[in-house]
Amino acid sequence: MKRAGAEVAFDGRTLSHDDINLLGADEAFAVSVAVRRSLAADDIRMLFKQQLLASDRRWRDMNAASDGLPLQACVAEIEITGISFEAFVENMKTQTPFLADYPALHPDHFFITKRGETLQGVETFGMYGGPSEMRLSPVPDLVVPIERDETYTFAFGAVETLVDGTNANAPAFMQMKPIESGLAVKAGCCFPATAPKEMVEGHKLHLAIEFLGFATTAAAAR
Repeated sequence: MKRAGAEVAFDGRTLSHDDINLLGADEAFAVSVAVRRSLAADDIRMLFKQQLLASDRRWRDMNAASDGLPLQACVAEIEITGISFEAFVENMKTQTPFLADYPALHPDHFFITKRGETLQGVETFGMYGGPSEMRLSPVPDLVVPIERDETYTFAFGAVETLVDGTNANAPAFMQMKPIESGLAVKAGCCFPATAPKEMVEGHKLHLAIEFLGFATTAAAAR
């Protein structure tokens, strides 16, 4: 964000690239969250204007080159303890973790808005390349190349599109079930067949970090 032109400050002073590189992990995360919180959606769009345009082209190119080929699946299997299954599911249904403080959920989250049932936001997929702006719309009984595990009693699916409505062929899904002292989650999404493996594999870690953010937010709200 510094390279893109954002003002990055800590303890009242502007940080250089070298200063940022010397921050501790907790300091770096706090600074990152503060910078992203300070910017409105249109500020983010302006900051990353060229990267967002390039990202749209990449998604279109990946989909054109993947026509007729099966999607790649990315699944993270996660166990969360210290919060009940019921409390976590209720938070997910209301989308409270998304909307309350999107930047704090993940270092690659920039902003999110909601209109009706559709979410629209900017994030980086799989820690690969620059940010993308997508719309996420829930779809009952979404068909994805992942077997439905009926022991997971809560399931959710959504379709992602570019802002102009172009299907990104990156459906998102989750399955959850109660376990002792918490819940088990299968969180995932799909990518076009020609998406870089680094993006697909990297997004597993993205999902794990994201659900840590969900759990932390939900637990703090109790």
